[in-house]
Amino acid sequence: MERFTALIAHRGGFALEMEHWWDFHNLPRIPIKTKMSTNYQGANHPANESQDIEASASCSIWVTGLPPNCTIKQLLSSIRSAGKIFSCNVNLPSGSNLTSAAKIVFWDRDSTNRFLNQYVWGTFRVGYYKPKVMLNRILVASQLPSTCSRVVRVVGPDAIVNEEYLRQYFERHFFYDLEEYFLYHHETDTSTSRVEFRFASYRAQAAAASVWLDRARTGNEDATAGMDEEEKRLWTQVRWFWGPDPCEGQ
Repeated sequence: MERFTALIAHRGGFALEMEHWWDFHNLPRIPIKTKMSTNYQGANHPANESQDIEASASCSIWVTGLPPNCTIKQLLSSIRSAGKIFSCNVNLPSGSNLTSAAKIVFWDRDSTNRFLNQYVWGTFRVGYYKPKVMLNRILVASQLPSTCSRVVRVVGPDAIVNEEYLRQYFERHFFYDLEEYFLYHHETDTSTSRVEFRFASYRAQAAAASVWLDRARTGNEDATAGMDEEEKRLWTQVRWFWGPDPCEGQ
């Protein structure tokens, strides 16, 4: 069993400490861990299999009781002061289920613990719903410390660096869910823009965006096929950076 010591609240001069004990192998509705979920419909790939780690080290969370029409934006905007998100996907209601569910994988176990503490204290809510949180039976280990995140910032000529163009470019090369897009700055005199894409996941989404941005910048043929010379020239002026995950902050 693992003990989660939530925060200490001072009320009337008394320190109230809350301790929550969970045996992750015996959580309600969590079966014995399997190599891969029996409900999984995606590719049979090692990256989708449960890892050989202790449950207490896993960063993968299963959330139920979400709003029926829950979106990635609604879910992720409800998570603050926890930590970076490695991956996230929402399952809308199906069959007899009337609410949505989601799998959230945090970047590391410390972030997972902070989120679990928020759930224990009842501060995690999505809209008017108070979801249930439990460990996912597919176990996922912590990622190595890194500046990488699910947030990608792009700077360059506004003919390239704009929502419509980059969305279409990304959609041609990989699947993604987007929490939000921001236009941070547009300089009319130089025709340059600075934008931010907040993907649902680092895994296979923001990570893929970084790869395809670099491929276009460097003139890789599989990225620039169909582009004219002026478009290719503009791509050489594009730069991108990792941005902070808002799920880390307030």
